[in-house]
Amino acid sequence: MSKDLSRRLNRMALASLLLLVPAEGQAAPADTQSLIARGIDALHVFEYEEANEAFRQARTIDPGSVMACWGEAMTYHQTLWRNEDLQAGRQALARLGTSPAARAAKASTPKEKGLLAAAEALFGEGDASTRRARYAEAMARAHARVPDDVDVAAFYALALLGTMSRGLIGAGDHEGHMPSLAGSATQADVSRILHEVLKAHPDHPGALHYLLHNDDDPAHARDALDAARALAKVAPQASHAQHMPAHIFLQLGLWRDAAASDAVAFRTSDEWVARKHLPQALRNYHALAWLEYELLQQGHDREARATLAQIEPVVKATRDTTLLSDLSSMRARYVVDTSSWQMLANESNFGNVNELFAIGMSAARTGNAALAARAQQALAAKQHDPREGDLRPAIAIMERELAGMIAFAAGRRNEALTIVTDAAIAETRLPAPLGLPSPIKPAPELLGELLIESGRPADAAAWFTQALARSANRSLSVLGLARAAAATNDVARAQQLYRQLLENFTGADADLAIANEARAALAKATAPAAAPLSGVPTPRIVAIAAPIAAVVAIAAFIARRRRDRARQNGRKAGRP
Repeated sequence: MSKDLSRRLNRMALASLLLLVPAEGQAAPADTQSLIARGIDALHVFEYEEANEAFRQARTIDPGSVMACWGEAMTYHQTLWRNEDLQAGRQALARLGTSPAARAAKASTPKEKGLLAAAEALFGEGDASTRRARYAEAMARAHARVPDDVDVAAFYALALLGTMSRGLIGAGDHEGHMPSLAGSATQADVSRILHEVLKAHPDHPGALHYLLHNDDDPAHARDALDAARALAKVAPQASHAQHMPAHIFLQLGLWRDAAASDAVAFRTSDEWVARKHLPQALRNYHALAWLEYELLQQGHDREARATLAQIEPVVKATRDTTLLSDLSSMRARYVVDTSSWQMLANESNFGNVNELFAIGMSAARTGNAALAARAQQALAAKQHDPREGDLRPAIAIMERELAGMIAFAAGRRNEALTIVTDAAIAETRLPAPLGLPSPIKPAPELLGELLIESGRPADAAAWFTQALARSANRSLSVLGLARAAAATNDVARAQQLYRQLLENFTGADADLAIANEARAALAKATAPAAAPLSGVPTPRIVAIAAPIAAVVAIAAFIARRRRDRARQNGRKAGRP
């Protein structure tokens, strides 16, 4: 059982204490069917605690309700979060009957028969990957039985999503072989199923929600933009539903929209905790971490720093290790994205690998070579630790980034560029991140920055373009590309990019140095700014700009490096 699941199950346990107590100002549900409907709606937006409570209340009223027992079991398998409590799910089904046959005999409608059979597959024998595949097959049969039932259709689409890898290396010890979702036939199938639901029921929460998960990659995010804007209106009291649009907004670099979503998501969770009289440790700190990043992209550094104050006292009071990891990542992002190196430059304690990396980068940037070396050695060990799961490829890249920074700080610039180039190439081979950048400092962006510092802006531009292809409209990458254009006397391009950066920084902190740099560059420039590409919204300009040129430039850079290595090897062998 993962740490995250432990925390969420703790939330369920606390919520169940209120099992028969209606929320303040809310009338008690009238019957079993309304409770089941409420539970299904909550399942669709991943509010598993609320769903669990509703299904358990329904079972209290009608112990033989197939849908109540099915629904309670489903709250213990959180498909896309890769969390489950297998025993709790089996126990929930067992309350309906002691065997699958006994339970099946109680199902009276095609919908009940199909959903119950699917749940039996999900909580049956086999490892998680095998059971999810069998569940998806069973949900296909359930959908065929009742093709017009929109809930069954949506749950079938979710089951298909559960068979695909959405992380850096897959999810879990047995799932590294799972195919990637982005660009797959499964992604197309899920899209087709959900769009069919939305044609008949445009406000269906499950279809809207699952479509956002399905299209959460750079190539498809724009297709889900309307669904992102609709979901928050459909489920205003669901913190996760308020957060999910930020996945699409972030993929498109729409920072104000993303920040608005996550601010509401965190506030909604705060209100839920207050309404249920639950501890603050149960608020949606995932949304808070995203909010911090989105504020940083807008140059609201002070406000971003203030998000740390929301979680720091809770970590101190509870010593919750999951929350400590959240806080550690937030600290790391703040330090790396604001270059606040002194904040961690002499720190020896860390809560996770992101903070370890930030400590190492801070040490390298401030001349603490010994601490930087220790951080690199620790990252080298952790990249092979199976407990790090999906993060291992990112950790390997972060270790190389830090190794490159150590060499760069020591004056070994060619060595540093070689190391970080390898890291950047490795990162471009990973799937695009599902949300915040991973590694927390994109290696192509770091390489571009080091190339500019080394007086090679023409080489840097292609790498900033690569970084933006993975993390659209990321402000530091836009800044780097603007600097590269300015340094190569591409005045019009530099103006265009500096204007894009200032669009990101609307309302930014008044003393933000890079915003002032952009204003000064625009004031100094005399050439007119290049017009945006026709029909392409501003935040997307850089992400699609000159991709062929970028690839060619990178290929030329790699080829030149290989020729240089060949010459060096020739000299070592005594050849001319």
